[in-house]
Amino acid sequence: MLDKIIRQSPIGIAVIDREGLYRRVNPAYCRMYGYKPHELIGRSFTQVFPEPQREEMLARHLAYLDGDGELKGEFQVIGHDGALLDIISESVRFPGDDGRTCRLVYVVDISERKAVEQALRASRQFLQSVLDGLSAHVCVLDETGHIVAVNRAWREFAAANGGRADQVHEGTDYLAAADAACHTPHGDDAEAMAFATQLRTVLDGTLRHFQLEYSCHSPTERRWFVVHVSRIEGSDPPRIVVTHDNISAIKIAQETLRESEALLLDLAASIPGAVFRLAHLAGLGWRFTYMSPGVQDLFEATPEEVAADTKALWNKILPEDRPAHDLSIQRAIASETPWEHEYRIRTPSGRLKWIHAMSRPKRDADGGVVWTGMLTDVSDRKRMEAGLMASEETYRTLFETVPQGIVYHDADGRITSANPAAQRILGLTLGQMKGLNSIDARWRAVREDGSELPGDQHPAMVALRTGRPVKDVVMGVSLPDRTRAWIQVNATPLFKQGRLSQVYSSFEDITRRVQLSHELRQQASTDYLTGVANRRNLMQRLKSEFERAMRHPTVNCCVLAIDLDEFKLVNDTLGHAAGDAVLIHVAHLMREATRQHDLVGRSGGEEFTLLLPDTDLDEAQALAERLRQRIADTPTRCDGRSVPITVSIGIAMIRQGDTDADAVMARADRALYQAKHQGRNLVRLAQSA
Repeated sequence: MLDKIIRQSPIGIAVIDREGLYRRVNPAYCRMYGYKPHELIGRSFTQVFPEPQREEMLARHLAYLDGDGELKGEFQVIGHDGALLDIISESVRFPGDDGRTCRLVYVVDISERKAVEQALRASRQFLQSVLDGLSAHVCVLDETGHIVAVNRAWREFAAANGGRADQVHEGTDYLAAADAACHTPHGDDAEAMAFATQLRTVLDGTLRHFQLEYSCHSPTERRWFVVHVSRIEGSDPPRIVVTHDNISAIKIAQETLRESEALLLDLAASIPGAVFRLAHLAGLGWRFTYMSPGVQDLFEATPEEVAADTKALWNKILPEDRPAHDLSIQRAIASETPWEHEYRIRTPSGRLKWIHAMSRPKRDADGGVVWTGMLTDVSDRKRMEAGLMASEETYRTLFETVPQGIVYHDADGRITSANPAAQRILGLTLGQMKGLNSIDARWRAVREDGSELPGDQHPAMVALRTGRPVKDVVMGVSLPDRTRAWIQVNATPLFKQGRLSQVYSSFEDITRRVQLSHELRQQASTDYLTGVANRRNLMQRLKSEFERAMRHPTVNCCVLAIDLDEFKLVNDTLGHAAGDAVLIHVAHLMREATRQHDLVGRSGGEEFTLLLPDTDLDEAQALAERLRQRIADTPTRCDGRSVPITVSIGIAMIRQGDTDADAVMARADRALYQAKHQGRNLVRLAQSA
């Protein structure tokens, strides 16, 4: 199966063993580097790297196989013909046939890109889907402090909190709106001034980013936020991302988002260009023998001016671009091979343009060489390429740095990508997650109440099945170390050309919040000293079992009332610390003697109750005798002393004639008093009446 996948993949794939030798290469990999398979198999993978880098790359290869981080990124390699290639490579650890770990490497030639216009449009739509899928409140400012973009969460928060559209949405002065919002009876003028001052330093480029905590209370609610302000590196015109995170809840939500405004480019209806012929004329040197009228719009020079002076076009080339331009022409002329080059010009009117030049040589009847070619304005394409690179960098930064976990699923529900936060929260690497889906049993997902959450009910699968977003689902998933992480998940379906193509899931780690909730519930139902159920929890469970027995007459359930004999004497002679140690010790013995679904409860000072579901009188009496004997035979150790203790036990079984759960407890208590009256350290059954 692996060989088939490698062979048919359009992406270059190779398998490299621990010694750094190629074991498998697919056709796409061979085509990329210009090798035949037999020229690679069995040879070191470092042969495709420049000589100074080979030792370093082999060391990184060995470290990666030993589990040291990741091995991916952009590299410069050498093809079979000696040409340099720029590639993007990513590696995955893989068990080899001999059981030793190999490296499966994916390689993509980044010089092969999609059409720029289509990629820019897709990137813009993709970024909007990503930002709208996040729950953090995000806006983007220009260098004057005006809002140029906000995400859906920003709008929804503003609407829910009485914000006016003309105060918080695109086109408004963010500094003025923030100042007005904080100058309320509930605002803090000092905080507002500190924020405005630091924001201006980011707007003017003095500061790259800052983080500030502030209070912003409403008349009915006290709230605190952390604002993150960051300048997007490389953005032109400058853009600043402002993210507000609510930290009022138990868990501080740290959502750092960055968004860049996609550049809106208008493509020209037609590409202006000029067709030319260039020849070497005796006594005159190189001259344009023909120049089409299109040169007027392109260079703001007439065909006659160009024909009279070859330098008329060269003089408009930016001085820093002239050396590369001249060298490319010299090489083409020397080798009589096609010439193609891009460079910048400044027209007489001051316009800066990118020019794409291409020409082919052909010998004429006299044996001379004539160059025929075309000059084209590619400024729009260059601007789009810059915009695409900025957009991709913004998305990459956002994806890598946002504190929320982000996971993408394909149309079949399989994980295709996960950001570092998702890998940290789930305790899995991207390689371990790729290909998994929510139905995979290894997640062992549960709801907040502990019940199983079937795979087809996971948010991503529901969004995939229904085509609708799923919000705020709390679920627990098992981690590789056998612990459980609690996450709150949002899943958003993404559509391409009207068809659902993938699902974008974002989630937050709320483990501490859920654990705290569980701890509070545990404290409310547990005896603080012994750790067994308290009286309230005990009576609730007894009531539940009583009702079950009333509904099902064949169901048996017994109650054991247990009292520590002469316990007051322990407290009076040895102190309360010894008494507490005895209580803890006896509770421990009771838990050891009972089943998982039985309940041990402390019903009073030295009184305990055992609730034994699905247990008849004979079984209950046998258990009581074993427990009584075990306690008598196992003294408590306290400060190096042995403290013996015995118990008296009364047993009652729930009967159809009992009026309520209290009646059962009363019968068990009467049996207990009988055991104590008859000499203690005894077990007695309650009488029928």
